[in-house]
This record gives sequence, C-alpha cells and structure tokens, in this order.
Amino acid sequence: MRSTLPNGLPNPNLTLRKASSMRKNTFVTVAVVTAVALSLAACNRASPADSAAAGAKSATLVISTLNNPFFVSVADGVKAKAKTLGMTIDVQNANNADQASLDMATAALSKKPSVLIIDPVSSASGGSIVTQANSSGVPVVAFDRMPKGGELKAFIGYDAIQAGENGAKALGEAVGGKGKVVEIQGIMGTSVAQERSKGFEEGLKAFPGIKIVATQPAEFDRGKALDVMTNVLQSNRDIVGVYAANDEMALGVIAALKAAGLSGQVKVIGNDGIADAVKAIKDGTLYATNAESPFALGSEVMALASKVANGGQVEKNKVLQGFLVKTPDVPSYCKKLADLGDTATCK
Repeated sequence: MRSTLPNGLPNPNLTLRKASSMRKNTFVTVAVVTAVALSLAACNRASPADSAAAGAKSATLVISTLNNPFFVSVADGVKAKAKTLGMTIDVQNANNADQASLDMATAALSKKPSVLIIDPVSSASGGSIVTQANSSGVPVVAFDRMPKGGELKAFIGYDAIQAGENGAKALGEAVGGKGKVVEIQGIMGTSVAQERSKGFEEGLKAFPGIKIVATQPAEFDRGKALDVMTNVLQSNRDIVGVYAANDEMALGVIAALKAAGLSGQVKVIGNDGIADAVKAIKDGTLYATNAESPFALGSEVMALASKVANGGQVEKNKVLQGFLVKTPDVPSYCKKLADLGDTATCK
C-alpha cells in the first residue's frame, strides 16, 4: 500500500492501520506481563487453605472404650482441644479388647500420624503398641494407664494412689471409723486399678476400726459391679460401706444395694466425677466421689500431644490431682467444669 496519496499527502488508511496494530501489541504485552505477574505471585503466596494444610498436624487416639461415660467425656475433651489447636484427630474405640487396640494402632501407624495417643486396654498391650510405634518413628503419648514397655514421649494421668487414699479417707469418715466394708476393684491388669487399690488399702490403715471383708474386681463396669456386689451381699449384709474404684462401678453397687433393700444404709464412695455420679450425690445415694474430670484430662492430653507433634519440650510424666466431691461441693465442682468448657457433666 502507498504511504502517500498522488497529491503528496500521507495515506490516512495506512496511519489508522499502524495505530490499530500498535494498540493490539500493547494489549498483548500488558496481558502477558499481567499473567506472568499473577503466576509468580501464586507461586510465592499459598492460599490460606493451602497454608493450613501444609502446617496441619494429625493425631490418632486409640481409646480403651467408649462404652464408659468417663472415656466418652475424655474423647469430648480431646476433640474440643484439637479443634482450638487446628489439629485433626481420629478417635478409635478398642471396646476394651487388647487385640482390637493392637490392630487399630497398627493401622494408624501405617498412615504416619504426627503423634499417636493411647489409653491402653491393658498395660501389657499398651507396651506392645508403644514398641511398634517406636519402630515406626511415630511419637506416642499415653494417658490414664501406663504401658509396660517401649519409649513414650510423655505420660499423663491422675494420681491413682492419691485417688485411693482420698476414697479411703471419705469412707472412713462416712462410717465413723468402724465397721465392715467392701472394695470393688477395676481392671487389675492396668496400672490405674492396681494403684487405686493400693492407695485405698494404705489409706484405710488410718482407720483401725474398719475391716475389709471382701475385695473383688468388676473391671470398671457398672453391670459387672452390680453382679459382684449382689454376690458379696449374700454373705455380708452387715457391711457399712463400699469403695468402688470408679463411678460406674459405684453406681452398679448402688443398684445392688437398692435391690437388696439396703438403700441409705451403706455409704458408697466412687471415683471420676462423671455426670451420673454428680446426680447420685445430689440424690443422696452416692456419698462422695474423688473427682478426676475426664473432660479436663482429654483437654490436657491433646495439649500435650500437640506439643509433641510440633517437636516441643514436654514433661515426661505429668500428674494431675483429683479432689473429693460431696453434696456441698457439687456447685463449685460444676462451675470448674463449666469454666473448662464441659457443659455436659452438670447439665
């Protein structure tokens, strides 16, 4: 195309075409630069979701049972704390079966969680789980029941010997320091049951007028405690008190006493401070419980596990303290639980 017209003037069509071409080239250049800039920005700045995923820590909890209100509340405390910490938590229920707990732990370890949390069904199976985790390079936090073997990052639990001593003190005072009493034990293959029994029997030495006429295990189970106590009462109707190593068994004892027509005649002491125990104390059927808030325990367990998962320094053995709750103490106990975020126990 000619750049000038026959009269010597510039060709306007050519000028317009050049201007249009320049605008197109400029637009393409800006679009390319913008796209490159956005791409670089995306590479150097992850989205909030991506950042959270990249830094997220995971935990698996293999818990002995969820058929016991105590452990249900522990799990609630674990989940609530995990949510505030931004950790994912997978809760596995072993249903009080050693083999199930071992299988669940094996499956969990194959997924390489940041930390494995265990509440062993028995101290022996707990040791096997810890040893396996050590070989897998996964740190382990245990609570309530001490595993027998392996290397833990941390253990946390209430002072079980103190719990038994508190139970003995409450029972001794309740029966006036004299008479025949019964001890209902937990799962004797666990450290916590052994230590509560030891603490109770040691504490009762302060009351020489009291005689233990029966000591029977009921495996921390309400139904089994009802059966055990029913059998004990056949030859010991003159008892004045019963110490049960947890509230579930104490409630089973209360049911057996009611069936035998002995309600109100025998003082019963429990341990844990679960919802049904609080109600029983209010109703006057349970004299006292050594309160060891399971929700608080779950919260403490998760906080400890989070530190372990993030490589922080933790106490090797953290001991929590329980305290006696009788009728006048219920309001203050319930306030403490509410302050922790536990809205279920005293509902």
